[in-house]
Amino acid sequence: MMTLSNLPAEFTLPDYEGGSLANVPATIGRLLDAPVGGIPPLRPSLWQPLRGAKRVVLLLIDSLGWQIFQREQEAFHELLPLTAVKGKITSVFPSTTVAALSSLWTGYAPAQHGLVGLRMFFPDQAVLGQILKFSSNFGGRPGLLADAGIDPEQLLVVPGLGQQLASYGVPVYSIKGHRILATPLSQMLDRGVETRKGIVSSADLFTQLRELLERTAGSPAYINAYWSAIDTICHAYGPSHPSVGAELRTLIFQLQTELLGQLSPAARRDTVLFITGDHGHVESPADQSINLDDHPDFKQMLLMRPAGEPRTPYLYVRQGHQQSAQEYVEEQWSEAMFAIRPAQALSSGLMGPEPHAPEVDRRLGDLVLTMRKEHVLLTGQETSKMAFMRGRHGGMTATEMEVPWIGLHLDR
Repeated sequence: MMTLSNLPAEFTLPDYEGGSLANVPATIGRLLDAPVGGIPPLRPSLWQPLRGAKRVVLLLIDSLGWQIFQREQEAFHELLPLTAVKGKITSVFPSTTVAALSSLWTGYAPAQHGLVGLRMFFPDQAVLGQILKFSSNFGGRPGLLADAGIDPEQLLVVPGLGQQLASYGVPVYSIKGHRILATPLSQMLDRGVETRKGIVSSADLFTQLRELLERTAGSPAYINAYWSAIDTICHAYGPSHPSVGAELRTLIFQLQTELLGQLSPAARRDTVLFITGDHGHVESPADQSINLDDHPDFKQMLLMRPAGEPRTPYLYVRQGHQQSAQEYVEEQWSEAMFAIRPAQALSSGLMGPEPHAPEVDRRLGDLVLTMRKEHVLLTGQETSKMAFMRGRHGGMTATEMEVPWIGLHLDR
C-alpha cells in the first residue's frame, strides 16, 4: 500500500494490485492455464471475458499512452466493436522502456526485477551504464558492459516469462525490430523464447505475425509483437505532432488489412489479441529543462552525474549532503520536481512489492527525483546532445503513466 504523502496532483501511482503492465504476464498465464510467478493478474474485468483462449498475442506499441489513444480513437473504430475488454491501466514506475519491458517479460515490478532505469550505476565496475546499449553512459561501443564482466542474462534476477511459460509446454515467440533483436536487453528479455523474428517495417510485422499464426494454428502459444516507431517519433517531435497520429493510424490499418483481414478461420480459433503501450510521453520544451551546470552549489553536493532518467533521476550525493540536497530541491525546485528518499520509494511499494532485487537500493542512489509537468533535469552534456528530444517519459504524470488495454477474440 502506498504511503507517500504530499504527492503532486498531476501524479498517477502505478497500480500493481491489478491494473499495471506488471500484472499482464500473470494474466497471460491464467488465460493459457500456465500459472507464472510474480505479482497477481489484472482485475477480472480486464481479462476474464477472454477465457477459453489457447493462444495469446500481445501487440505492444511503444509509447501508446492513454492520451494518444484517446486522441486517435477513430483509428480503432472498426476494432472497438469487436473488443471483449477495453480499459486503462498504468505503466510501472519509472515509466520507461527498460523497466516496463522487463516487467512485461517477467511479471515482476521494477524493484523486484532490478532494472530500474535507462542508466544504472555499477559500483563494482565503477561505471554508469546505459542499459539499452549495454555500454557506458558516456559512449563506447554497444555491449561494453559485458566486457566489464556484467552478464546480461544474470542482470535480470527473476525468471523470464518465456522460461515460465515454456515449463508448462507453451511455446513463446518474439517479434521485434531486426536492429534490436541481438541487443543485450533483448537477450535478457527473450530468455526461454522458442523463436525470435526480426522485422523491418510495420507491414513486415503483421505479415510475419500472420504467417506465424497460420503455421502454429491449433497449438498453444504466446506471441509478443513489439513496434517502436511511435516512441521514436514522440522523442523527435513531441507526442502532439501530427506524425504520431499518422503512424498510429497506419499501424492499425495494417493490423486490420494484413493480419485480421487475411487470417484463416483455423488461425483465428481460440486466439485472443491484446493491444497496449508501455508508457506515454510528455512534451519537453527547451525552456522547461533544468541544466545542472547552471546550479553549481547543488552540483557540488553530488558525487557523480545522475543515474536513472532525465524525468526520474537517481542522485548519488556526497557523504553528509543528503539532507542538504533534498532541502535544496524542495526549496528551489518544488514546482519542477518531487524528491523521494530511496528507502521510502521501496517501502511504499512505489516500485513494486517485496521481495526486492538484491541490488535495487544501491541502484536508486541517495535521492530519487521525479519531474513535475514538463520539466526535465539534464547535465550540460545532455543539454547539447539531447536537444532534439521534444518528447520524454520516465516520470509519474498521468500522461506518462496511463496506457490503454484492449482485448479481442480473433474468432468472434
